[in-house]
Amino acid sequence: MSSPSHDTILQSARRLFGERGYRGVTVRDIAADAGISAALVMKLFRSKEKLFAAAQPDESLLTDLDVPTSELGRALVFRVLMRRERGVQEPWAMIPFAIQDAPDPDAARAEIRERYLAAVARAMGDTSPDRRAAATVIALMTGFGETLRTLGLFDHWGFDELVAHFGPIIQAQIDAAPPPPGNPLSLNA
Repeated sequence: MSSPSHDTILQSARRLFGERGYRGVTVRDIAADAGISAALVMKLFRSKEKLFAAAQPDESLLTDLDVPTSELGRALVFRVLMRRERGVQEPWAMIPFAIQDAPDPDAARAEIRERYLAAVARAMGDTSPDRRAAATVIALMTGFGETLRTLGLFDHWGFDELVAHFGPIIQAQIDAAPPPPGNPLSLNA
């Protein structure tokens, strides 16, 4: 269970780590941004490394989606756009920074890759050993999230226009996932 202080610290940490990276932010910076003492930050998180790990994007952006698989592409794009409209940090865009700026980038890459692959594969029903379709969806969503955040290539597009254009692109990869073994649509059946 988290406290209001815990949530405030995480919110500040996510924003500051996202803007400046791991090395560009101190515990004091986060504490000042959160309006909390650095001692409380350390008491709750124990180290800058543990705070960084706690502040990283997670796969929960998929676990609470309650849409049929046939609508997952549009739902994912819709959520990115809603976060942009609300000025909320974009988890898809933060994945590269979370890895690059981690104290141990190789460990962070392996851990984040597995978490996201497992969650995306589960959400879209990709049971293939290499989860290739899930990996493609992650790449597309990461690129889409980062492009919206940094390049502004689609600033002149309307919300519905972006959902209508990019939703089917993501959905095509979701639909490309091989059916689960034993499924009547499986080529191996």
